[in-house]
Amino acid sequence: MSSLAPALAAPPERRHERVWYALLALAAVASLWGMAKLDWALVWRVSPFLWKGLGVSFAMTGISIGAGLPLGILLAAGRMSRWAALRWPSVALIESVRTPQIMVIFWIYFSYPAVTGEQMSSWSGCAAALTLISGAYLAEVVRGGLLSIPSVQAESAEVMGLGRLATFIFVLLPQACRNMLPAFITTIVMMFKTSSLVYVIGVVDLFRAVILINNREFAPYTLYTVMALVYFLCCFAMSSLIRRLDPKYTLTS
Repeated sequence: MSSLAPALAAPPERRHERVWYALLALAAVASLWGMAKLDWALVWRVSPFLWKGLGVSFAMTGISIGAGLPLGILLAAGRMSRWAALRWPSVALIESVRTPQIMVIFWIYFSYPAVTGEQMSSWSGCAAALTLISGAYLAEVVRGGLLSIPSVQAESAEVMGLGRLATFIFVLLPQACRNMLPAFITTIVMMFKTSSLVYVIGVVDLFRAVILINNREFAPYTLYTVMALVYFLCCFAMSSLIRRLDPKYTLTS
């Protein structure tokens, strides 16, 4: 009986930790069993096409973030402006994008020919749509970073004779960049996942590449499992950047 006393007297934290490790071990065993059932010969055979699709996904993410960040900064500045002529259009654009993201892609791709009478290429359509989505989300990220700066910073810059534009560019924005870093990395990950929606207008990204291969080979278990694994590994790698950029920031509480 005495030998059982220490085990029974273990604190709840230790018992929860053992349960967590047991669940992790069970998940690892189940994952290995599931991976062994995959048709790796098929995956190897179609891997060049999958790599090409993954490259398109990364390209779309890079375009959306590269073009969306300047747009987000302009929208954030407009939303925080004291002039209604700048504030309300910025608010209207940001809020209008808060619809299902696939609807934004459809709206841009099919509205352009209706307005201009000219056809838009799939690449141009998805680049414009993803840039708009990214800009709207990054506008809120930048605005949150700016609001985290104490007002004394702007007041001090005004005392030193800096104008509003110079204060925004040289004083507030550099300080906001560090505070908005976690949300910025999260937005990059979100846009990488959102890029999977461009398949609906014919862009052959990783998602559409898997669909095309599955239509020919009909191996949904293997192909969609591998696709999910690739998305997970890419998102995990991008999320891990935040720990290297600044160890005190984490994505978990």
